Amino acid sequence: MKLPKEDDSGNREYKLLIPPNINEQRLQELATQLKYRLEEGGGEAFYIIGVDNEGTVIGLPENELNESIKNIEKVCELVNAKIVYKRIAEVKKDRYVAELLIRNHRSSIPIQINVAIMGHVNAGKSTLTGALILGKLDDGNGMLRAQVARYLHEVITGRTSSITLRLLGFDDSGNSVNWKLRDPLDEAEVALNSSKVIRLIDLGGHERYLRTTLKGLLGYEVDYVMLVIGADDGLSAMGKEHLAIASVLKFPVFAVITKVDKYPEDRITRIINELKSVLRIPGINRLAMVVNEEDELSTAVMAMRTNKVVPIFKVSNVTGYGLDLLRKFLNMLQPRPKLKSSDTPLVYIDETYSVTGVGTVVLGSVVRGRVATDDQLLIGPDNKGEFKEVRVKSIQVDHVFTDYVNSGTIATFALQGINREDLRKGMVMTKGKPKGVRTFKANVIVLHHPTTIKTGYVSTIHLYTIRQAARFENITKGLLRTGDSSEVVLHFLYKPEYVEKGQIFIFREGRTRGLGVITEILS
Repeated sequence: MKLPKEDDSGNREYKLLIPPNINEQRLQELATQLKYRLEEGGGEAFYIIGVDNEGTVIGLPENELNESIKNIEKVCELVNAKIVYKRIAEVKKDRYVAELLIRNHRSSIPIQINVAIMGHVNAGKSTLTGALILGKLDDGNGMLRAQVARYLHEVITGRTSSITLRLLGFDDSGNSVNWKLRDPLDEAEVALNSSKVIRLIDLGGHERYLRTTLKGLLGYEVDYVMLVIGADDGLSAMGKEHLAIASVLKFPVFAVITKVDKYPEDRITRIINELKSVLRIPGINRLAMVVNEEDELSTAVMAMRTNKVVPIFKVSNVTGYGLDLLRKFLNMLQPRPKLKSSDTPLVYIDETYSVTGVGTVVLGSVVRGRVATDDQLLIGPDNKGEFKEVRVKSIQVDHVFTDYVNSGTIATFALQGINREDLRKGMVMTKGKPKGVRTFKANVIVLHHPTTIKTGYVSTIHLYTIRQAARFENITKGLLRTGDSSEVVLHFLYKPEYVEKGQIFIFREGRTRGLGVITEILS
């Protein structure tokens, strides 16, 4: 057996053997190495014991393996880390390999991973969120959905029309923190008691709310997409569209089939086979991996990060079947690589507030760099394309104050120097000499359009939290139909926005869907 060769970068480390009676100098060397792997993994590292640097699976006798694990525990103590998951497998007769998930011990804020929940309306997304967070089973009549819904009309209709963010916290032993709290939905308490939190971003499944779904997918620094498929409806047209969008945007995806208690196994198998067929479509081009037992979890986590494999889980929110396996999988999800904190900060604003006694507050996603308390930033652009200087008075993540935040974090910022009425969604906070943009070039591909796109066509652009109509002022290819790609010139119709070369956006209008990458800023 052979694994991929060990990479000098990344958070995966192979160790063939760490002998007993190791000296202090060697322990310090291993501690430095572990600290590097943890930094590469955003606070988590995978160690595989019994494998050489070339990836050859050799295995160790049980006593030598246990001694190696004890030495790893000593190394963890030196860098304030802990083994949070351990799996031992026999690879040959009386020879074993261990997989260890190592996590930084509790710091100012826990490790955070954002998971967007997508899928067709009535697939069971909100009910699944409730089951994971509340640790309860559903009554089959929407009890859990009602408990996590944000608005009364969502309780009545059973449809999520907004973006609902809920935290699922884990302690150092991989246990759910939420279940121990008086209020499992209290974000501050969850964050304060967790070493790792999974932010479940529940997005609407109805086509009517697609623009809100796209806003959640693009505006919240999503790390993974969980595609929920109801066993009653199977993989619907909307579910296929969600899968296609997530795949084209290169998000790692895993699928969860719900309501498996209501239907025979052959129906579930048909749904899985249909999903496998869709995954083979050019443009998606991924493989399916059905996860049935705990021994397959670490393989599923690593395979999904390649963007070539989609793990599939089967659950019932009524009987509890498969929920524990899915929960353990979520605990093992790895942070995606983030941009360095030394880079110029960039925060896209999603919500604005005026808080009594505090002043102007914004909710935003840190796309790049680090933002700290007392930082002087520029915010804009306004309708004239100009930026205004502000000071960050305080920062909160999940209602907990913190001194700074890095890329990949969703946070609220109390600002000095600007009024709420001067702000809007889609603005950014950054440094340097930013400018508002009205016209830019992009390479686009049309995912679906019922007729032909010509010069002058107007569509809504979704880019992070930006949502504005833009006109196709020039199409190099002349005309565009479904499946066509071309370089185009786009012009925002109403006001300047802050965009950068290389950013990905989605454009939509009615049934039209397309994807683009900015190649040049024009004016």
